[in-house]
Amino acid sequence: MLKILETKIVDRFEYQTLGKVKKQFDAKDFPAPTKVFSSLNKAQTAFFQRAMKDKSSAIYKATSAGRKVHNAIETGVIKDLITEAAVNCFERDIAVDIDEVWGAEHGLISVSNKYVGKFDAVGVFRGKTTMWDYKKVNKLKTPSQIKNYIKQCAAYALAHDEMYGTNIEQIAVMMVGGKEVNSMESRVFTFGGEELAIAKCDFVNDVEKYYNEHSIG
Repeated sequence: MLKILETKIVDRFEYQTLGKVKKQFDAKDFPAPTKVFSSLNKAQTAFFQRAMKDKSSAIYKATSAGRKVHNAIETGVIKDLITEAAVNCFERDIAVDIDEVWGAEHGLISVSNKYVGKFDAVGVFRGKTTMWDYKKVNKLKTPSQIKNYIKQCAAYALAHDEMYGTNIEQIAVMMVGGKEVNSMESRVFTFGGEELAIAKCDFVNDVEKYYNEHSIG
């Protein structure tokens, strides 16, 4: 984890890996949010999978860059100049507003709604309890372009509340965008109150559609 985040770690809960969560709750067949989305958007999923087979495609390059930045934030290991620039932007513009980090990259489950997942991070952001998601993109996106990111983060907030008795106040999608070292910029969207409640309901509806489609559950 980046040093700037290590200084903000507060041990609140005994988190587990996703594998241990699945085993404890016998949830090996429970889908993660990404599986739900891919199942309900087959055409988009097929397009993405084809693009990822071509290492020269824009989608492959953007996804690869995003994974490098995500890994750098998680581990502190920076492998190239673009990743370094993105991490510097994150530290300068976003990490300064993170007050506490309770945990990162741990497993969650909603037994009541039958899904599992591994969240990016949870803690306190700008004074509010927050579940957040990191994203590195070539071009900063609008809320209408990140609907699945929002629903995924809401799903993790819902599962965290169920598992640990919390009341997560908001979710946040933290983006760093840019293709070049000197063009990195940031954008953060937060959603609380009614917006968060709607995002949770939207995801639960997606899960219900998933199970109906697969005739299981």
